[in-house]
Amino acid sequence: MNKQVKNICFSSLFAAIIFAVTRFIQIPIPLGYLNFGNCIILLSCCLLPGSYAVAASALGSSFADLTSFPVYTVPTLIIKSIFPLVFCVMLKIKIKNSYAKHIIAAAVSTLIPLVGYTVTGMILYGGVAAGAAQIPGLITEYAANLVIFSIMLTQTAKRDIKP
Repeated sequence: MNKQVKNICFSSLFAAIIFAVTRFIQIPIPLGYLNFGNCIILLSCCLLPGSYAVAASALGSSFADLTSFPVYTVPTLIIKSIFPLVFCVMLKIKIKNSYAKHIIAAAVSTLIPLVGYTVTGMILYGGVAAGAAQIPGLITEYAANLVIFSIMLTQTAKRDIKP
């Protein structure tokens, strides 16, 4: 099978999984909801070329918001394009321990949606206090996503999974 066709197929699959996990597994937090889409986004970055992972992330996440919180669709499209891009760029840093490199890249890149959604909350809800109100929930969400991603990364490496 042509490599580009294979990447498009797997990117579409990841976009659908990101959509489903983000849209249907929602735990309410102030001004939004906790979901586990980010760990799937990070996994897609490990298994796909960067541009395909960015597309899967942006489309899957923004469609989830379009069907649940439409006002967040455009901010999500932007935030979830930058988030995996930063992760993929950080993976190019030379660190001997591959696992540590992935976890550090994941932790740093999750600051993008944390800041992005805080600023979005400030704009949409009229002030710093409104945007800041969601920070504890977002930190909880991203910490949970990092834990789940670290488990998924370990299992993926153990089983030598490659698309």
